[in-house]
Parts: sequence; C-alpha cells; structure tokens
Amino acid sequence: MFHIVHSLPLKHLSLPFHSFVPRIFIVPLNRNFSFIFPTSLFVRCNHSNIVEPFPPLPQYPSVAELSQRVYADYSVYTAKGVLTLTPKPPEFESKASGAFGVSREGYMLLQFAPSVGTEESIYDWNQKQVFSLSVSEMGTLICLGAMESWEFSRKTAKAKSNGIEVRKVLKVEPLLDATSHSFSLSVYKKPANMEEIEENIYLPITRAQLAVLRSIFNYIVPYLLGWNAFASTIKAEVYSQMNSANPRYSANNEWSR
Repeated sequence: MFHIVHSLPLKHLSLPFHSFVPRIFIVPLNRNFSFIFPTSLFVRCNHSNIVEPFPPLPQYPSVAELSQRVYADYSVYTAKGVLTLTPKPPEFESKASGAFGVSREGYMLLQFAPSVGTEESIYDWNQKQVFSLSVSEMGTLICLGAMESWEFSRKTAKAKSNGIEVRKVLKVEPLLDATSHSFSLSVYKKPANMEEIEENIYLPITRAQLAVLRSIFNYIVPYLLGWNAFASTIKAEVYSQMNSANPRYSANNEWSR
C-alpha cells in the first residue's frame, strides 16, 4: 500500500497561451489506482500581448430580422424563351378593432421573354410580356391532368393615352408526345381604327420543370392568402379565453346544432 502524488509547479514553467498543466493525484483503492483531476485548471502565460487565438463566430441575422424585403423567383430556360415566376404578397388593411385583414390576395406574376435568334442563353427582355395567376388559377394548374389543357384570358380597357385595347390569352396544353405541357402566351393589341396586332411566345416545359412549378404553387398558396400571418398570431391562452367569453367562436357550438 502506498500513496503517490504527482504535481507540477507552474511557476517554473514557460508555456504557450493555449497550454495547461493539470495536477494529477494517484491514490490506491482496493489495489486499483484512481486518477483524480481537480476541477480547476491553471494557466500561466508570459506574453500578455497575444491575441485570442479563437475569435467568436460572427452572428448573422435571421430572415425575419432583415430590415429589407427578400425577393425570390424561379426561372425556366428553354431554347424558345424564358419563363420567370415571382410571387406577390397579399395586401392587408387595419380594422376598427385594431386587427388586420386581407384586402387583396397575393398572386403569381409570370414573365415571358423570347430568345434572340438561335441563341438559347440570350433573351430579349425588351419584348417581355407578363401574366398574373390568381390562387384559384394556380390550383387549376396543380390538378391539371397529363392530357388536359386549360386557357386563361385577360382583357384590359382601352388606355386613355393611346387608345389601345390589350387582350392576353395564356394556354397550357399537353405536348404531342404526352411528355409534359407547353405554355404559350398570346398578346393581342388593337389600336384605334387599326387592325389587331398579335404577339406570341411559346415555351415547352419538361415534366420535371412542371413538377417544380406545381410544388412552388402548393407551397406559396397559403402565404398568398395571408394564412401565415394569421397562424403567427395564434396563442393557446388567448383563444381559450376568447372561446370561453364568446361561445360563438367555440367549435362545440357547431355540433350542438
């Protein structure tokens, strides 16, 4: 039986900043040795001007903390042209009670630009045409069958400045080989006392690209309706008090009818 204590005095050592020397105590316990480490570590540094070797990591703000708006879109590039989707958020208005309500639903803005000549990567944005899809129209494209087609139309009143009446027709039709669909936008312009002018942009969309479009529509529809703003205000204790104070908001009232 014996007792061993191993200790290194720090005052005789010259260590770099990141080094440390623990004091180790060894005591016998049933013919086995136990190593006891003290809870505190001692560090001696001879250079007081050394900069901390591990600076703290930078803290980046989350998307919710950004002061500026965030823009996101999705583009489909083809040899015929490009199609870009940009969501537009809903508009809110304040109520007399202090709450907010949706005054105008959001929509999806489609931008079509034709290609220049035979160059697939060059597009003429000066000839861009736009078409907006409502939430219900996006639902139509989500459930569109493999061999089904659909047509959306818009008609604007004559502008007072030039007197031109504009009519837009967006057609979504299956390709001949039934692999996917095509998007074609026709713009009809009729100046006063002149024949109608027609402009067309035709874009074949692959099955994978159409799947991405449907996924985008499925995801963004609740946000365009403002349901995310409503969901962020839901608090269990507030709605519990509301239902108890006003039975009209209670779900149990529906089953008692």
